[in-house]
Amino acid sequence: MSRGRRASIRQLFGRRLHALRRLRGLTQEELGERSDVSGKLVGQIERGAGNPTLEVIAGLAEALSVEPAALLQFEEERASGGVERAAGAFAAREQVARYLAKRPPAEVERAMKLIEAAFGDAEED
Repeated sequence: MSRGRRASIRQLFGRRLHALRRLRGLTQEELGERSDVSGKLVGQIERGAGNPTLEVIAGLAEALSVEPAALLQFEEERASGGVERAAGAFAAREQVARYLAKRPPAEVERAMKLIEAAFGDAEED
């Protein structure tokens, strides 16, 4: 892997981390405390300057209440524009899930039928 590609991945990872941290309403210090790293390291990772170990990634994911893989599911190809782009679909999925969790089962089933009618069956893709 080229040096430029590694830097790009670090930037995408950092933006994803930044977006998820903001989505959770945490400061860098708070995320650091919850994941047993310093807030300074969180900042370095978010800027694409840090290179977290697997243990650090697992700790960050746990502190954000996501699976470690969620930190690597980049929603953008290049690190540019507003950081909210780095986790927009993730935030939308969470919002829909929270909404549906409060609804009765019959309404959830009806919502699924509407979604499938609008977008097709997800298992066919």
